[in-house]
Amino acid sequence: MIVACPNCASKYNLPEDKIAPTGSKVRCAKCQHVFTAMPPGKDFDAELEGLRAAEVPATPPAPAPKAPAQKMPWDDEPAAEPAAAPAADAAKKMPWDDDEPAAAPSAAPAAAAKKMPWDDDEPAAGPVDDDDAAPAPAGSGGAFDDEPAAAPARAASPEKAEAKDDDFLNALGSGDRYALDKEPAAGSKKRMLILGAVLALLALCGAGLFIFKPWTKMNIPFLSALSSTPKKAADNAEKVKDIALRNVRQYYIPNEKAGQIFVIEGKAVNNFPTPKERIKVEMTLFDEKGKVLASKQMLCGNTLSQFQLQVQSEEEINSSLASEVGILTSNTYLKTGMDTPFMAVFFKPSEQVKEFGVKVIDAQDPK
Repeated sequence: MIVACPNCASKYNLPEDKIAPTGSKVRCAKCQHVFTAMPPGKDFDAELEGLRAAEVPATPPAPAPKAPAQKMPWDDEPAAEPAAAPAADAAKKMPWDDDEPAAAPSAAPAAAAKKMPWDDDEPAAGPVDDDDAAPAPAGSGGAFDDEPAAAPARAASPEKAEAKDDDFLNALGSGDRYALDKEPAAGSKKRMLILGAVLALLALCGAGLFIFKPWTKMNIPFLSALSSTPKKAADNAEKVKDIALRNVRQYYIPNEKAGQIFVIEGKAVNNFPTPKERIKVEMTLFDEKGKVLASKQMLCGNTLSQFQLQVQSEEEINSSLASEVGILTSNTYLKTGMDTPFMAVFFKPSEQVKEFGVKVIDAQDPK
């Protein structure tokens, strides 16, 4: 592998098996400068692509099928009970039917329901009290009954027969039941009108809120937070969508004062057609379950050499990486295609660190 002296830029070809995993100290033969040679890094671009693929959200589950709508009492569909009434009525033979005259006596129980006080128990079969009187004909109501005989009823017009049929149904209670069936229909129409009026009122209110948006003119913290959060996220996504990350890598390195430290470094490239500056990145450490262990946000522009990472203290490293001089030098007025370096150092990293992530969170236009 090729090793360059950071002091005089002299290059040397060293065998890779002679360099320890954590680095080996080498003395430059030209300027006698002692520096640490590190083994070649891994293919961090491939690891980063794997991490990005793992962050792709899972496909949401298909929505459950909706249950069938429940039948409401005010629906206008006809009930099944009135449909069965004609069949039940057709089973009863009426006394005035001419198809089977012999079946007329079967209507005697219905006539018996209208019993008169002066009617005999059995006028057709029993003897009369008056010896000179003739036997009363069948179906007669008695000597003092002023009602006409059943024979003229057969000669009645169809209109009168239909009216008598209605009287008979009312006597059986069918008329009351029919009237009750009609009442829910009128009530359901009234409910439908009320429901339609309520829905129309709600629709007008919703349209008014959508058009005028009164909450934008009121200082309500809860609504302001809900409306501003998606807007800020969308604005940030537009501001950094064409900032690309290149040569991202991570490694452990021993520090003389802080022990083992975890370093993430790389470059941010401006692919916007206009210049950008003060690009900010966020670096995060995760465990094997994806839980965040540590996170840092850094402005690009500052990096440290491996020698500085080994000998400087934690305060010195943090101060160097936050230096405004490096930001103004390397992270200002970046034209299309220009890049700026970044580095983050995590002191005393957890042993549970399995993955890391880097993303651009902000980029500004030059003033």
